[in-house]
Amino acid sequence: MNKRTVTFLTLIVLFTLALRLIFAFTTPNLTYDSYFHVKQVEHVTQTGQPLFNDPLSFGGKEVRFLPFFHYLMALFNLILPIAILTKLIPNILLATLPILTFLIAKQLTNNDNASLVASLVTALLPILFITNTFTPLTLVFPLAFLAIYSFLKIKETKYLYTYLVSFIILSFTSSTTFLILMGFGIYLLLSVLERKKIKKSEIELILFSVFFFLWAQFIFFKDAFLKEGVGFIWQNIPTEFIIDYLPKPTIPEALVAVSIIPFIAGVYIVYRSLFSSHNQKAFLLISLVVSTTLLSWAGLIEFQSALIFVGLIISILFAFFFQDWQQFLQKTRFAKKKKLFSIILVIVLIASMIPSLISTATAQTTPSEEDMATFVWLKDHTPKDATIVALLEEGHLITYVSQKKNVMDNQFHFIDNINERFLDITAVYTTQFQTDVLQIFDKYQADYLVVTPLAKEKFNLENIPYISRDCFTKIYNEGTWVYLVRCELTEQ
Repeated sequence: MNKRTVTFLTLIVLFTLALRLIFAFTTPNLTYDSYFHVKQVEHVTQTGQPLFNDPLSFGGKEVRFLPFFHYLMALFNLILPIAILTKLIPNILLATLPILTFLIAKQLTNNDNASLVASLVTALLPILFITNTFTPLTLVFPLAFLAIYSFLKIKETKYLYTYLVSFIILSFTSSTTFLILMGFGIYLLLSVLERKKIKKSEIELILFSVFFFLWAQFIFFKDAFLKEGVGFIWQNIPTEFIIDYLPKPTIPEALVAVSIIPFIAGVYIVYRSLFSSHNQKAFLLISLVVSTTLLSWAGLIEFQSALIFVGLIISILFAFFFQDWQQFLQKTRFAKKKKLFSIILVIVLIASMIPSLISTATAQTTPSEEDMATFVWLKDHTPKDATIVALLEEGHLITYVSQKKNVMDNQFHFIDNINERFLDITAVYTTQFQTDVLQIFDKYQADYLVVTPLAKEKFNLENIPYISRDCFTKIYNEGTWVYLVRCELTEQ
């Protein structure tokens, strides 16, 4: 790698890191699901162990998750305050992705300029600019692409070891790792169909990866699988919630998430590689796109995770497109102006991606400062054993910020009648009848109802029709309504 390439790559990485940190620190709070992981990191820091038995989630339940991310962040928490850690470290991790996509693109194209453009596409990928998320996925994506790069170079011993280490860590970080294994399977299938010789070392490494991953998942999720059966695969997610949590991917959403030029270029390269040039160098990347798409359609991985993974693959495929673009110009009467037209393409590319990037970064769904003040108030002004009803999305704010029991959050494993519970929470915000609500509060032994601006917007609430002074006392009214429930239904 020459000095010029190193300089440009360094500038791209520093630019994306600076941009990410600006958005992260100008947005006051984290995404709603991040607070579960913040709580776990703090618990590991204090006790050395994850909180696998949470007395507050769902009123008290077992929690199962892969803990490597939380241990790693707990190490950083020894030297960094949690408020800085949660915004700094994830964005540093994601800022390494342009380096990894450059290395993969360079390995496949042997073209520095095309690889730098692929790195730039990664740096500006709109779907990646959810800068205030603190979840294991911020570690998963860099590790996944490190594993992919190492797999491409397993002839060299150091990269074989790099692959093994990165894959082992992935297996203890997120079950999303399965999409890499499925991608490997499709890669083997495509190789057979195209009569490409498969290296023995590749087959052995893939088999090891499959068995190690299954073993790692068995260690942590055996009890959940035995209890939930096939439902375990879909994480015991409530049926009504699947539409929001695992929506089917659509082309318009992909265009916004990835940006139109990289998306079209990616589709072109996939088509050309499979049906025209039979470019075997791109087979592994195409296999990963296919596996991610299939798993997303089957509802086995979260939609946002699928979009990010596909977007990163498309960024790498853009290197092939840029290389083709330069070769095409070389054959035309514009050959002498190839450099100029390539610069114009890059400028148009940047201009097309920036608006979507800004839109994604500024539209992150995070609790406002007023919301956080409400949950802090609940911590200080409600009994320690209180149970609070709020939106499912706000469940972790209740357990982490308010340090009170919730009725529901997104840790669905080990809960019977999960669909009934979800419908009950929805009914609290939509029913007209007080008796229905009191019955729900009795069922879950709940004491308080929280109606945040998010709940008002979600259910189009201007008032709550069943509220009466006899049974509901408004104890907080600063943008968010908090009610103390005073009545109980007595069975006759």
